[in-house]
Amino acid sequence: MSFSTSSNPVNETHLWQQMKQGSELALGKLIKKYFNLLQNYGFKFVKDEAFVKDCVQDVFIAIWTHRETIMSPQSIHAYLLSSVRRKVLREKVRQRLDQKQNANTVEKEADLLDFSHEWLLIEQESLNEMTRKVSELLNELPKRQREVLYLRFYQNLERAEIADIMGINEQSVSNHLQAAFKNFKDNWRQIIICIGLFLKFSF
Repeated sequence: MSFSTSSNPVNETHLWQQMKQGSELALGKLIKKYFNLLQNYGFKFVKDEAFVKDCVQDVFIAIWTHRETIMSPQSIHAYLLSSVRRKVLREKVRQRLDQKQNANTVEKEADLLDFSHEWLLIEQESLNEMTRKVSELLNELPKRQREVLYLRFYQNLERAEIADIMGINEQSVSNHLQAAFKNFKDNWRQIIICIGLFLKFSF
């Protein structure tokens, strides 16, 4: 069972450099590789598919427009996630302001970050009960803990990358992870049941 997203950093860096030099083909490959992943991440903050899709498109348009001066990130994966996160939340604030609503309520959109059954990547019907139990435990976590877990174990990012995406320091990332694990420890009976079911049907 793996939650990571496979990637080839060397190939991605090559595509990024080609894109910066004006290759539309390289841009297209980057979009093909990341568009769905980025849209899925943005949708966890704002449950509006068209809105999120526009935000992801705008991020790639901005990258292409400023390709000659844009930075060459150490992790393209993390850079794109961070860009979409900022874009989605910023546009949501602008939308709320246009509607003359309180912009402070926008942060509550992050409460929509959840862990669905699809996120757990378990398709066997025999594991449905495990999926439900783990999902319930994850969804009981505070929003910051859920996001850190999502970025760490689903997106396979390092603490420094997560800190950059969320605008916090690495120690805060570690604190959120530790707090999440403590919450799991407090529910150890259910976790053990889930692990037992997984081991039973995984080999």
